[in-house]
Amino acid sequence: GIATIVDISQARHRRENQRFLGRATELLGSSLDYEETIRRVAELAVPRVADWCVAEVVDEAGVPRRLAVAHVDPAKLELARELQERYPPPADSARGSAAVLRTGKPDMMTDIPDELLAGAAVDAEHLAMLRALELNSYICVPLIAGGEILGTITFVGAESGRRYGPDDLAFAESIAERSAAAISNARLFREAVRYKRVLDSTLDAVVMFDPVSLRIVYVNRGVTDQLGYATNELIDAEATVLIEELDAIGLRGLVEPLVAGDLDARTATLGRIVAVARDIADRIEAQAKLRRLAESEHARAAELNAVILAIGDGIFVCTADGRIALSNRAAEDVFPTVEERTYADILDQLLDPAGEAPPLGQAGGPVELRARDGDERWIELSTYPVVRPDDAVAEHGQETIVMLRDVTEARQRQAIRDTFIGVLSHELRTPVTTIFAGSKVLAREEDGLSPETRREIFNDIVMEAERLHRLVEDVIAMTRFGENEGEVGNEPVLIQRVLPTVIRSEGVRWPGVEFRMDLPSGLPTAFADPTYVEQVIRNLLSNAAKYGGPGTTVDIRAETEGDDLKIRIIDDGPGFPPEEADRVFDLFFRSSATAAAAGAGIGLFVCARLIRAMGGRIWAIPGADGGAEFGFTLRILRDEV
Repeated sequence: GIATIVDISQARHRRENQRFLGRATELLGSSLDYEETIRRVAELAVPRVADWCVAEVVDEAGVPRRLAVAHVDPAKLELARELQERYPPPADSARGSAAVLRTGKPDMMTDIPDELLAGAAVDAEHLAMLRALELNSYICVPLIAGGEILGTITFVGAESGRRYGPDDLAFAESIAERSAAAISNARLFREAVRYKRVLDSTLDAVVMFDPVSLRIVYVNRGVTDQLGYATNELIDAEATVLIEELDAIGLRGLVEPLVAGDLDARTATLGRIVAVARDIADRIEAQAKLRRLAESEHARAAELNAVILAIGDGIFVCTADGRIALSNRAAEDVFPTVEERTYADILDQLLDPAGEAPPLGQAGGPVELRARDGDERWIELSTYPVVRPDDAVAEHGQETIVMLRDVTEARQRQAIRDTFIGVLSHELRTPVTTIFAGSKVLAREEDGLSPETRREIFNDIVMEAERLHRLVEDVIAMTRFGENEGEVGNEPVLIQRVLPTVIRSEGVRWPGVEFRMDLPSGLPTAFADPTYVEQVIRNLLSNAAKYGGPGTTVDIRAETEGDDLKIRIIDDGPGFPPEEADRVFDLFFRSSATAAAAGAGIGLFVCARLIRAMGGRIWAIPGADGGAEFGFTLRILRDEV
C-alpha cells in the first residue's frame, strides 16, 4: 500500500521564523534608540528561535561591547555574565563573535562537541561553567551596513536540543541585515543631529552657501540671533544680503582660492564682521548625505522600509522605461525561479489574454491574473505612480510602484466558503426535516399510532439529532482551528479510558459492525485535549462503520512510538484508491469508492485539523486488498512538560 505521513514540522518552523522576522522588523523600525530595540529583538528571539541570543555592537572607538544577552532563566544569565567577566574570549579567536567581527563572514556550528569546549577552557572551573550552559549549536552572523561591520548577533541552541542548519543561517542573516540597517540609520541620524547642535551652540554666525550660485543652503542659530534674520528669509537667498561691503563678484573672489584648492581657509574683516571662509565642500557633502539619510531615509524610509520589508505583498519600484529599481523580499518570492529585471519580465510570468495588466505611470488594478507556472496560482497586480518633484521626474522619470499579491488561497477560500454553504444547507436539511416532522407526529394527542411505530419515529429523531449534533461539533472545530499545530491540548489524556467509552457508544450506533480493541498495558499518558481526542476517534470509527456497512470489522490499536502515542484504526471495508491518499483529509473530498454513501466530506478534514492543533500527525493508508488504515499520534506527557 501507499503510506501518507503528514510532517508539518518544517512548515511550522518556516512560519514561526516568518512571524518572528515580521515582529523583529517592526521593533527595529519603531525607535531611533537602537540599543533598546536590539535588546528587545534578542529577548523576542528567546525561546522562539534560540535558547540564547547575544548581540554585540562595535562602538565609535572601534571596541566591541555586549549590548544584549537573552535567556529565559535568570540563573543562566547570571552564569553568562560571570563567565564573560572572568573568562572573556580572546580577540583572536578562530570561531565565534571575535572571528566574525574580523572577517565579516558568518560562523555556524550545527553540533558543538565537548572537545571544542575542553579546548577553549583555560582551567577546570572554566570548563564546568561552559558545560553548565548546555551549548549544542550556534549561529553567529555579522551586522554589516554600507560595507562596515557594526557588530554581531549570535543564536545558540542549548537545553531545547535545537540544531541549526543552512535555512536557519539564511534566516539569521535576514535578521542581521535588518538590525544593521536600524543601527546605521540611527547612527546617521544622531550624527546629523549632533552636527546641527554643534553649529547651533556656537555664538558665531555660520552661513553655508553654494560658491557658484551664492545661494544660502544653511544658517545656524547665531545668524538669527546676531544678524536679526529669520531662517526662512535666508534659505535660497543670495549670500551678499548679509555682507554690504561685497557684491557677488567680490564674494566669489573671496572664495575662489578655496574652490580652486589653493587655500583651506581665508579670513577677511568687513566692517564689523570678521568673515572666515573655509572650504567645507567635503563636510557639506557629508552633512547633506547625513541630513538626507536622517530626514528622508530615517524619518520616512526607516519607517517605510521596515514596513515594506515586513509586508507580505510583493513590491517592485519600476522606472519610466520599465526597469526594476527596487524590490522587497516578498516580491522576489512571488516567482522565485525567475530573475525579474523589468516590468515586462513580471508580465511574462502571467497569463493576460485580455490585456488587463495596467501600464506603468498609471494607477491601475487590482486585476487577478493566473501565473504561467505549473501550479494553479493567481496573482493580484496593482500599479501606483510615484509623485515626485519636477526636478526629480526630469532626472529619474516617472516611477511606478507595482504590487503583487498571491490571491490563490483567497480564491480557494472563497470557493470553499461557497461550497461549504451549499453542502451544509443540504446536510442540515435531512436531520432538521426528520426531527421536525417526527416531533409533530408524536405531539398529536390522537395519532392512532402503535407503540412500535412511535418507537421507530422516536429512534429516528434521536438518530438524526445525534447526526445534527455531530455535524455542528465538526463545524465548530473546523472554524475554531487553523493549520498551525500545537494550538490546543495541554491536559493529560489516558487513551485507555477514552477508547472503550467511544467504542461502546459507536457499537450501539452501528450494531452490524464489530469493533475490536487491542490496548497493551502500561500505555503512557498523552498530552492533548480529551474532548477533541474523543471527537477524532468517534469520527474515524463512524467513518469506518458507515462506509464499510454491516459485517465490517474495525480494529483499534494503540502503541508507543518514540515520543508519541500512536493510535491506528484498521477496517476491512471498501478502502480507497492509492492516488487518493493525499486528498482524503481535504475539505468536502469524497472518495470514488464510497461516493454512494451519504456524507458531507467534513469529518476527516476536522480530524486532521484537531490532531494538528494538538501537535500530532495523521495519515491514511489504503489496504492492498481493500480496507484502510487511519491513524494519528499524540504527544506523550513527559516530566518536563
